[in-house]
Amino acid sequence: MMARRLSFIALCSACLLNSSLSHAQKEAPQSRAGLDYIGVLGTALEYRKVGEATGDDGEGWLSTGSIVLGSHISDLFHVELRAGAGLTDSEVADDLTLDIDWFASWYMGVHYGLTDFSNVYAQVGFSHIQGSADLKNREASENNPYDDFDDDFPGSSFAFSWLAGIDLEVLDNTYVVLEGGRLFEDTDTSASGYQFNGGLRYEF
Repeated sequence: MMARRLSFIALCSACLLNSSLSHAQKEAPQSRAGLDYIGVLGTALEYRKVGEATGDDGEGWLSTGSIVLGSHISDLFHVELRAGAGLTDSEVADDLTLDIDWFASWYMGVHYGLTDFSNVYAQVGFSHIQGSADLKNREASENNPYDDFDDDFPGSSFAFSWLAGIDLEVLDNTYVVLEGGRLFEDTDTSASGYQFNGGLRYEF
């Protein structure tokens, strides 16, 4: 009788242990190493510190769209390329309008799985932005803070970029993405552009 009880207890313990291990395996974040991905993002871009070099602090918003191509090179690291174009322009002052024609970015990032269906990540890189600044009535005294804004804006060829984000799996290998960070800071004018992105990413 004692042997049967011990056998029953051992069997129950094994079943509980197996169930716990199976549950832990289901909850553990899945490795994305070796997967590539493609994404489509919409961006609200905020201009900050426009005219700051001369004491002003103008701000404005515009929207862009971009395509993302990337690869998870390990369990923790990924690299990606982005290319996008402006969809609207930004009137940051009565006589100053800023526009983005197109931009391209390269990022290196680190990601960490929160659950089996979500990730947080941060990445840094460089961006090239081709845009323009339209300043009317340049001779007016109220437009003196914007004297440094030429037709080509931003004047810097390349800028340091960074962002942080989270993704949530909504379908198999398909994720909703939410991000925020800085796209550029122009060394000529001290103006900067901050990106707030949302969209979809598919991994394969």
